[in-house]
Amino acid sequence: MHLALTPRRQLRQSYGPAYAAVSAALDEALAARIAAGVATLAYDPEDGLPELGVGPSLLTPAALATQLAAIERALASRNGIIIESLWIVGGPDTVPFGIAPNPMRDRDGPILTDSVYGMATAQDLLVHWPVGRTPDAGPAEQRALAHLLSLTAAAHRAGRRPHGPALGISTARWATVSAEVFAAAGEPAEDLLLAPPLREGMIDRQRLAGARRIYCNLHGVIGSAAWYGQSPDDSELIPALRPADLAGVQLDGSVVITQACFGARLSTTHGEQSLAMALLAAGAVLIGAIGLSYGAPDPPASESDLLALQLLIALRQPGRRLGEAVTEAHTAVLRDLLRRQGGLDDDDTKTLLEFVLYGDPALPVS
Repeated sequence: MHLALTPRRQLRQSYGPAYAAVSAALDEALAARIAAGVATLAYDPEDGLPELGVGPSLLTPAALATQLAAIERALASRNGIIIESLWIVGGPDTVPFGIAPNPMRDRDGPILTDSVYGMATAQDLLVHWPVGRTPDAGPAEQRALAHLLSLTAAAHRAGRRPHGPALGISTARWATVSAEVFAAAGEPAEDLLLAPPLREGMIDRQRLAGARRIYCNLHGVIGSAAWYGQSPDDSELIPALRPADLAGVQLDGSVVITQACFGARLSTTHGEQSLAMALLAAGAVLIGAIGLSYGAPDPPASESDLLALQLLIALRQPGRRLGEAVTEAHTAVLRDLLRRQGGLDDDDTKTLLEFVLYGDPALPVS
């Protein structure tokens, strides 16, 4: 059973008159899901699921995790039904990100993540079921959520698509490790672009639109919506990809994997839409970190490099849904780290907890 957490009461309160468009788009997405053969149980946590004996919940991470555990038990008692995925509708102003302890002494503080809604903990890093979210940038962006829900409906109606090519964009300073990841994933070397020479405004939009898997090993910084490249012999960061570069580009069916710090940030910066929201609005789904992410400047690949590698591999496997691919990638990274290191370092632990999926986890990807 694929759960859809649809906080309609809170959305109605937050959006006011604009809620009608959100509600209609949500109904459309749920109907398209069901028509595509996705067994769906949609519920508002503030109503609970009285038919399963599950009571209402506050929209707080701890209360929602408790409610989800109760839903899991109730479904299991009914002919062993399992939760196959959880789709959260709404941004963090509606359903807040969960909080996990940060093992790294960086400036992020506690980790913001959706993995806690899959029952993952700092001790048990693997989710019981994959979690994805269709977000917004806050109720002030009133058209964003309805638009993304309409795109979700269209993606379900389109069904499985051909594999198609991949496209990689890496800061030139990390060219060697990015090339190692790309090659290990079976992607052609000529499909990996380096920044520089790539700079803002130079991306081939047709090539970008034709890619099914878009791998970005770029810098992200606080105070800018762009992702940045860097020369091998210079510390200067050079804008490589901006929201403006996506104007008019259709990315329907594409999955973006970003290792950029703050790559999954949703809020606007100096009035400019975040790159994550711009990619989603163009039709892509996105996997990235809300805060600082870790990787290797030089081979061997580590932390988010390993996760990106396993995601690229999993997304090419036939018959997968988006959430399944993410779970398979996490499992493969954990297995590889245990084999190579005998355990996980603090930066490995943070990586497995912090990356979020923006998109419906029940969407087919291959």
